[in-house]
Amino acid sequence: MKLEAPCESIDFLANDIYGQSIRLKDYQGKKILLAFFRDAACPFCNLRLYELTNQYRQFKDNNVEIIAVFSSPADVVRHFVAKHPRPFRLISDPDLSLYNKYQVQHSSSALFKALFFKLPRIVRGMIKGGRPKPNPHVRLVPADFLINEHGKIVDTWYGRDTSDHMPMKDVMAFVAG
Repeated sequence: MKLEAPCESIDFLANDIYGQSIRLKDYQGKKILLAFFRDAACPFCNLRLYELTNQYRQFKDNNVEIIAVFSSPADVVRHFVAKHPRPFRLISDPDLSLYNKYQVQHSSSALFKALFFKLPRIVRGMIKGGRPKPNPHVRLVPADFLINEHGKIVDTWYGRDTSDHMPMKDVMAFVAG
């Protein structure tokens, strides 16, 4: 069952891709974009990471943090970000424990919908560094959660296909608000 905003965020303790611990509660007092991606090699994911990286200065200036979660193992995520370092925290969750806590969906039809209708986005993502590779979690559908400084989820976005994240205009309205 999908989470419905407004609701309490679900605290977690995890390690980032460099082995540093991250606890959601430690971000009290800051706004957070908690973004769930498919895998590090996903062209759609790489395009979104590029967009978030380009906007990150505005995030920081407005006391907003980004936490990105991937289904790929940490060494695979590190390999991809070595070429294009990201200024925000990245979590590897190959056993999908965080995905399950936040009710991130799996869908074959969402995968096929993206492949058939989002080909230009796939190409743009490949230009930004994404190269599809075999992935046991290929059916994961992205999800985004906007969490306020009090730890409440104020908006949720469960993708309609495997390229679908919350519109950047909505994210940037949260950042500016």
